[in-house]
Formats: sequence, structure tokens, C-alpha cells
Amino acid sequence: MKSAYTFDAECFALASIAWSGAHQEAYNPELTQKKLQDGLTQSPITAGKLDNVVWGPAVKRMSQSRADSDNWDDYMFFVVQNRNDPSDYRVAARSTVSTLNGQEDMAVFELVDWRQFDAEAPDEAKIASGMAEVVTDLLKMTASVEPGCGSTLMQFLNACLNDGDTLTFCGHSMGGTFTIPWGVSVKQQLEKNVRVQVRSFAGATAGNSSFATYAENILGSGLKRIVNNMDIVPKAWNTDSLKEIATLYEPVVTLPWIMKAIINGFADFMVGYDYAHTSQPEIFDFGVNPEVTDFQQQYNYQHGTAYLNYYGLEMGKDIIYDPS
Repeated sequence: MKSAYTFDAECFALASIAWSGAHQEAYNPELTQKKLQDGLTQSPITAGKLDNVVWGPAVKRMSQSRADSDNWDDYMFFVVQNRNDPSDYRVAARSTVSTLNGQEDMAVFELVDWRQFDAEAPDEAKIASGMAEVVTDLLKMTASVEPGCGSTLMQFLNACLNDGDTLTFCGHSMGGTFTIPWGVSVKQQLEKNVRVQVRSFAGATAGNSSFATYAENILGSGLKRIVNNMDIVPKAWNTDSLKEIATLYEPVVTLPWIMKAIINGFADFMVGYDYAHTSQPEIFDFGVNPEVTDFQQQYNYQHGTAYLNYYGLEMGKDIIYDPS
């Protein structure tokens, strides 16, 4: 067992443990809370330090997104306070789990004005309509259980945080995408002088280049993206990086020419949207896993396991959660 974990490894663990209780036949925030607390208490990364949930979790299941076989909550996030440093608060959110989440991930063909969330933003700043829907829901959600039951995240933060505190948003995949606009929105609404940070793992672009520049200006050095260069998701939805997907896993995995043509054609179609990432990421690259010759399985490895390997972590040993 490691005696110490880096700040970023802790944030990745929190985003992973957020999967606790994700798959349930019925909406049950109390059970989700129990499974979340079990994961935080049992993981050596968070136990005794980041297992103090001070708000939430907030759990939401949208009735219009349900299918007979879709027994997943659409959103879940929570706030922990560092037991060793009470000025350190972290918000962790679950990534794509449900049908609705998948639709939101792919809702990139319409850009909406960021000014609906932040009147100080430039007119040119826009985000994907899917991410706008996510941020809208997250800002409206209230804690489903105690602590903080019935209060929104902003109500909790403005009531409980103090000047000089640090608030870090942690998310992987879809969570790595929406934590950036979410963090910007929260920063602009805080009534205290709180340092807001984002640790975005494996996220896609949330909006256009104007939004990316604005987010960098608001969050400054607190904005950090961590990206596996062999991961497909961070290559969406910028035209140039999308084209890399067609040959990314060669020669271990070679896509049929028709799939390459579709990917390149789609990338060309996305030119007019001007999707851009915020900031220069922290990049790692273990190369293509030569033992995995199936494209989907290679993607699964690069999008998940590779991040664990980057931090020297093991699922079930360092990161513990029960999704069922």
C-alpha cells in the first residue's frame, strides 16, 4: 500500500468512486449514499482524509430518459472536505452511465451562448447544447440526503465556504468535459474569495475557442486537464484531432477503409463549430496495448485502465466502489 498519493491521483479516485451505486433498479439515494461512503471509507486513497462527505450526494434520475433496461441514475455528485486540511473541498461527479448521458455526450451539433450562465462572458463564447443541458441540471439539483438535503450546491458553498478555501471539481470522461463549464459557472457565482480548480480527466471539448479562452481566464492555473494521448475521447470534437482516430491504434488495430472515411468525413463536417480545448494538457502515452486487437477493447483500455496505470493505481485495491 502506498503511504501517499498525489493530489491529482486523489481527484481521479474521487471521480472513480462516484460510480458507487450507479446501477440500481429503482431510484434510491439512501442506498447510493451508503455505497459511496463505503467506497470512500475503504479506499486507502480517501480513507481518513477525503471520506468526509459534507454535502450530498445529489442523485437524479430523469423520467423521460428511462428505458426498460436502463436502470441507471443520470447524475450523481457530492462534496468532501479534507479532514487534514479543512480549507480543501472537492466536488466529484459521475461520468456517462445512462441513455440520457449518451445523448448529451453526442449533442454537439448545436452551440449555445455561454452568457446564459455567465453574463460577463463574451458574446462569442459558446458550448455544446448537450453540455449546456448538463450544467443546467447540475446547478438546479439539490442534495438528495443529509448532509445538505434540499439545498443546491451553490447554496451550500456560499453558506459554508470561507475566503481562502479551495474548491476542486473532479471528473473523468463526460465528467472531465462538463467540470470545466461547471467550474467556471460556480466560480462566477461564489460570494466568497474561493480558489476554484478543475481536474479534468479524459474529457472532450465542452465548447468553442472563445469559451476555451474565457475558461482559462476565469480559472487560471487552477484549470488542469490530464489526457492519455491514445485516448479517443479527448480528441473529440476538434476537427484536427478527430482525424487522428482513424489510424490511432495501427498497426495493432486497423479500421476498415469505410470507417476511416466516415471518421474523416465527420471531422471535416465539424470544422465550422470551432471546438477547442482549454489549456495545454498534462499528456501521457503508453502506446497501443499490443495484446488488445479489438478496437472497442483497445478504447476501453486507453480510456480507463491507462489512467489507473498512469497514477500507479489498481481498481479494487486503491479505488473501491460497488456500481451494482
